[in-house]
Amino acid sequence: MSEHRGTNDPRKMAIVGATGVGKTAISIEIAHARPKVALLSCDSMAIYRYMDIGTAKPSADELGGIHYGLIDLVDPDEEFSIAQFRQASNWYLGQLSRDEIALFVGGSGLYHTAVFDNLEIPPNNPTVRAFLEEQALERGLAPLWADLVRLDPVASSRIDPNNSRRIIRALEVIEITGRRFSEFGGGVDAYPLSSGEIVGIETDLLKARIDLAYRIDRLIDYGWIEEARWLKENFDLSRTALHAIGYLELFRYIDGALSLEEAKEATLTRTLQFAKRQRSWFGRDPRIVWFREIKEAQKYILDQIDTL
Repeated sequence: MSEHRGTNDPRKMAIVGATGVGKTAISIEIAHARPKVALLSCDSMAIYRYMDIGTAKPSADELGGIHYGLIDLVDPDEEFSIAQFRQASNWYLGQLSRDEIALFVGGSGLYHTAVFDNLEIPPNNPTVRAFLEEQALERGLAPLWADLVRLDPVASSRIDPNNSRRIIRALEVIEITGRRFSEFGGGVDAYPLSSGEIVGIETDLLKARIDLAYRIDRLIDYGWIEEARWLKENFDLSRTALHAIGYLELFRYIDGALSLEEAKEATLTRTLQFAKRQRSWFGRDPRIVWFREIKEAQKYILDQIDTL
């Protein structure tokens, strides 16, 4: 367990860490054990309706009557921003009684920052964004990525080189404001006193690879391919929804461009890359209390709840 740095808002807690480490399962057990806990998702893809299996949302049976907030907020053909998530999370927090405690669960770093830190939301300019999108189509994404590395190396270290939406957004903000994208919200390496207890769950890389490969097989057994086929037939997924790992790979399998094994391997590769970025994002935050054992993390959180 790492050092506990202290917090200033007992009504909020969070469980963070890389994808697949067991955050959701432990949170459900905690909510059953302590009825005053209100579970809230902190996952940028779980906000989409109908994308249930691939985003590993807990089923009604798994929840066992527990309400899980901040999921299923918009349809898959709609854009969704960090500002919208912060607004939605503030609304949920406003509905809590004085005795309830919000437990945020998920590995989306910026969403977590929006909830727990005073995140400054940068402005937007549709004209600038449209120009950058046109440049990406004409020149490819690589030159824009090179621009971002040159203009804001800190932001580029936190963004997937293949994530066109985030690269374009960062360059848009730089163009509009003349400031580095990474400076907003106090900067990506600024860690003010947290507004709630933050607990992290970590695992070793070999175990993570084995667990994530098994997880992909399990999700396919649960009907992920059928879910992807239905989405493909009924929605044109938005730019933000298209970043949900695994769906594009399954779309290509459905179209005959990939074999199932190729789609699974591509999904695993992207998932491992995402998990690496999550470990980097949360690993730099000195406020997080880290555990390698799930049961130890669970006991620590329950003890913290009991003191409130």
